[in-house]
Amino acid sequence: MPRQTSFTVGAVACVAAWLQPVATAATNDATSREHDLQIERQPLARALQAFAKQSGIQIIFFSDVADGREASPLVGRFTIAAALEQMLIDSQLTFRQISANTIEICLRSSPLCSGAQPNPETEMKQHSSVYLAGNGRRLRRMRTLSSALMSAAAMTAAAQDKPALEEVVVTAQKREERLQDVPVAVTALSGEQLASAGVNDTASLTNMTPSLTFTEGAHPANKNFRIRGIGTAVFGQGLEPSVSVVVDGIVLARAAQGFSDLADIERVEVLRGPQGTLFGKNSIGGVVNVVTKRPSSSFEANMDVTVAEDDEYRVRGSVSGPLSDTVGARLTGYYNDVGGHIRNITVGRDVNGHEDLGFRGKLEWDPTDRLNLLFMADYRENETTCCSSQIIAVENPLLAQLMLPTVASFNNRLETDNRIATSSTDQTTLSLEANYELDAVTLTSLSAYQDFFVENDQPVDRINTPVPLYLPVTNGWFDINDGSIDIQQFTQEFRLTSPGHQRFNYVAGLYFLDLNLDRRFERRVGNCAPGGEPAAFGQPCNVSLYRSQAGFLANTTTRNVALFGQADFNIVGNLSALAGARVQYEEITYDGRRTAERVVAGDLPLPGFTPSAGTGKSDDTAITGKLGLKYEFSDAAQAYVTWSTGYKGAGYEVEFATIFENQEPIKPEEATSWELGFKSQLFDGLLSLNTALFHAEYEDLQVQANRGNPDLGIVRFATTNAGSSTTQGVEVEFAFRPLGGLSLSGGVTYLDSSVDIDGLNCPLSAQAAAPVITGSRPINVCYRPATGANPIQNVRGGDLPSSPQWRGNLTARYDFDVPGTSWTSFVQLAGNAQSKMNFVIEQDPLTVHDSYTIVDASIGLRDPSERYRVTFFVKNLFDEHYVTSMGRMATLTTALVTPNNLQATVPKEANRYFGATFGVSF
Repeated sequence: MPRQTSFTVGAVACVAAWLQPVATAATNDATSREHDLQIERQPLARALQAFAKQSGIQIIFFSDVADGREASPLVGRFTIAAALEQMLIDSQLTFRQISANTIEICLRSSPLCSGAQPNPETEMKQHSSVYLAGNGRRLRRMRTLSSALMSAAAMTAAAQDKPALEEVVVTAQKREERLQDVPVAVTALSGEQLASAGVNDTASLTNMTPSLTFTEGAHPANKNFRIRGIGTAVFGQGLEPSVSVVVDGIVLARAAQGFSDLADIERVEVLRGPQGTLFGKNSIGGVVNVVTKRPSSSFEANMDVTVAEDDEYRVRGSVSGPLSDTVGARLTGYYNDVGGHIRNITVGRDVNGHEDLGFRGKLEWDPTDRLNLLFMADYRENETTCCSSQIIAVENPLLAQLMLPTVASFNNRLETDNRIATSSTDQTTLSLEANYELDAVTLTSLSAYQDFFVENDQPVDRINTPVPLYLPVTNGWFDINDGSIDIQQFTQEFRLTSPGHQRFNYVAGLYFLDLNLDRRFERRVGNCAPGGEPAAFGQPCNVSLYRSQAGFLANTTTRNVALFGQADFNIVGNLSALAGARVQYEEITYDGRRTAERVVAGDLPLPGFTPSAGTGKSDDTAITGKLGLKYEFSDAAQAYVTWSTGYKGAGYEVEFATIFENQEPIKPEEATSWELGFKSQLFDGLLSLNTALFHAEYEDLQVQANRGNPDLGIVRFATTNAGSSTTQGVEVEFAFRPLGGLSLSGGVTYLDSSVDIDGLNCPLSAQAAAPVITGSRPINVCYRPATGANPIQNVRGGDLPSSPQWRGNLTARYDFDVPGTSWTSFVQLAGNAQSKMNFVIEQDPLTVHDSYTIVDASIGLRDPSERYRVTFFVKNLFDEHYVTSMGRMATLTTALVTPNNLQATVPKEANRYFGATFGVSF
């Protein structure tokens, strides 16, 4: 890391020195150029917002400087100085130029504008906050907000004491912009919104984002996000996810890293649809962009403690502030101890709980007024008794007997396994971000290193038996099924970003990725030895026979180099065009072996598994792009249309059943997407309404195929390319502030998704009756292409998994003063609902989940100083049951014998439970 850090800072300095003459010339021209302006008489804060947008000049002002003042109208062609003099006439205000592209508005009597040397600390104490209208360049030493933080309507309301919506800065296009100005379908959630909704981790973001769904897996590596129906649900770790999770600009290597605690969050952005131009190859479905808080300009500290039913305890806190005039620091930590909500009768404890611990430190340094350095170190660990599935349907009498006293039902919360499912993760992330601000461009370097390790053990038989049982089919004991994933990844990104709100704006960069992944796995099963069977099924074997496979280790590496850029250009009037492209070269390798080693000496080989070893290498060059038009009807309304392509890289199988000799890579997945959007603010900023229509086509889907045969005791899954899919629909999001204390927000997604796949395995219940059909390829029929072949189907117009046709959420919150006191309070109701969906891609009719609605409620109280706060909450107010995954069982479940035994994963939130959060801030 020291050499990488030195290289990063050195590169910033060299490029900055090269660009300095160009930047100076460009900014001199910017301040002398005349601008066509049309600004009506209105409150000054709103007028300055419009002026910054029309001129491309940054305007900084303290909030109370603009309060209660109006700006004179401005129509015509003006220089910057002439325009400001006209706007500020008779206002007792003046302006001063901070840099070639930044101007501050201040009182004529202020030392900042009179030429005297001001005391920065005194100035900050005299004003509430500072606003920056323009491209949103961050000034660390002052509490600044870009123009995106408050819309014109919100700033008008501040001056007139009227209700209004507060808008959020987003970085969906690698620059700070107002959410309403970005021609991208994106949901932005502030840290305060997440806290008030009780969203503690990334998986819970689905409650506030209708187009985002989550499927629980047996362990962290099998969990997955989907956006607009697109996601990755495969066991294979040689493939990257379809939905990218980005934390502070760092793309996480694999999906398992992204399911973690949300502590000390500035905001979360969910970008929908392919984002391949700016975010790279593993964002073909979309991006979950998490932005954590930076060091603050003044001392602050906070802590929140949550206590809830079923032994849930959470503590999180942070402390932040300046260490000197140029150095600031922030330290964040959290600890969660969440008890299980599923009772394991055999071992006498609750399972599917977790214990988490994490720390994040940020150190920010301004060596000069142009260079900013931010170092981040993040460590987190997780221990779980998760995730075992509950048996929800049984048609086999013997299995029902072996489960006792557990009885299968859709609401089952019991299990009888003698061995508990476990997983543990350790993750370390180090990064250095450097920003060098020139007058006409900002140079950014982001270096990051990730180290992630996950280990899990997932027993499969789901019954209480420490020794093999005599069963008519399937294994009589299946308790050892464990493995690990070890990932190291280094990434480096260089970016050039122009100031915003110019006629021509651009972001360009270079990206490098180096990933190394090791995969280990072992499995052991047991049955009765020939002649060692007892007198009856379900009894322990008289003589046991074990089969196992150890000695498996696989490695895959990825190197990716990409050149990317995106620009927008004002064609004429309010019409702008945008274009972007990403050119990337990727090289992947694999090296794997499966020896004849057994878990226990003397075990026989697993059926269908033989020693294998091999290496391979492949490379690919891909180009993704984006084109679009945007038309601004006004500052409060815009429409856009975009065409974009996405790319998900190739990969090799590195899983347990892989045949390593001469392995062919799984081909890349590609997408083409159209999007038509309209963003508006109505009723003087009281209502924000955003709509997007989308249509996307995906080719060479990377899917998981079941190549096993339960009747023969063979358990094998493989990843392959199969078919295509189409997703299209409509998304609507809104935020409404009809009264001073009342706010409403929510959204709804209508999704029409379909998938076409040839050679997909059939649902288990359809396999036994599958006829042999040769010489043709029937559609949507389970058949055998040859005698003795595994049953397959050629799906047309099938449903994508975890993709409900309708999904929506609604939050209503009312803030009010407690009568007779100076305390404030709030009440909040939040609901989310979805239509029925299927959990698996095999079009299995038994794994369809019916529609359901979940409602949460909370009430809070805050003291007059806003130092102390308490929130009482109830999750799942109406105790609505639902599950987060569903599938066929393994034990006594085959195509020929009782195929309809089902299991499902039940989250804690499927129970109604109460809790409280106590907070303190300094």
